[in-house]
Amino acid sequence: MDFEQNVNQPYTCTLSEAAIKKAEVELNEDPLTRGEKLNHLKELFKSRPDIRFRQDDAFLLRFLRNKKFEVDRAFKSLIHHYQVRRDYKEIFTNYRPIFVKRVYELNYEMVCPGKDSDGRAVIIIRPSMPDDCTPVIDRARSILMLLETLVLDEDIQVNGVVYVIDCESFSWAILKQCSHPFLMKKIVDSYLNSVPIRIKAVHFVRPTLWFKAFHAIIHPFLSEKIKQRVHFHGEEIATLHKYIPSAILPSELGGQLPGYGNTEWMNKTLVAEDEFIYNERFGFSKSKTKRT
Repeated sequence: MDFEQNVNQPYTCTLSEAAIKKAEVELNEDPLTRGEKLNHLKELFKSRPDIRFRQDDAFLLRFLRNKKFEVDRAFKSLIHHYQVRRDYKEIFTNYRPIFVKRVYELNYEMVCPGKDSDGRAVIIIRPSMPDDCTPVIDRARSILMLLETLVLDEDIQVNGVVYVIDCESFSWAILKQCSHPFLMKKIVDSYLNSVPIRIKAVHFVRPTLWFKAFHAIIHPFLSEKIKQRVHFHGEEIATLHKYIPSAILPSELGGQLPGYGNTEWMNKTLVAEDEFIYNERFGFSKSKTKRT
């Protein structure tokens, strides 16, 4: 069975029992009305003939869950999903994992091999590393594709993710790449609104002076909800462990794991290449488009 045939198979729920209960309580998901909500969403697609929407249930459920099964909000989120891909060419051209494989090999990001106490995936991101000149746009692209691979997991759709940003090596050189507010706005918008993933907390660890200047640039682009979920930790790593168990953190963050490593999720993202190729079929038509 090829990828397209597999995608268009009838939806089968893969949520764990715990995630099913959480989805009912937090996201208003009801297995009895799930199909009705999906059909309502698909009906709304008729109002935007300028957009070719991906229609498989598993894909659309990512957006419904992200918007707590409020169909109108999920519809608007889908439109924005496609607007971002149309408008931010520097991010979404050649948007396939194979084009950022080198970035993954540098271990800029890591998905911890375990979850926090609330079942959330923990993603560690190093915005920069010493003696490396990888363009910031490539780092942003690699993280976005990693998020899109993570959200294929239905439990992660429900439980969400936690970011840990290790800022120790954030330098003047990387700040210069990030000093253009318009580019930063595009990157932040892509992180927050392109991928339907629940961001439950953001932890900044060991922020340098250069990183604090960077944070001042991006802060206006963050939603109020995200701003309320931000935590700053200085050199005292133990404060991070109050939120995330040291058992799933690398030694660089005072954890019990040997060190940074992302081989597992790099391979999962690369294997998901067909997902990204398939997504290229959808979005705004090439003719003049209607904007919301």
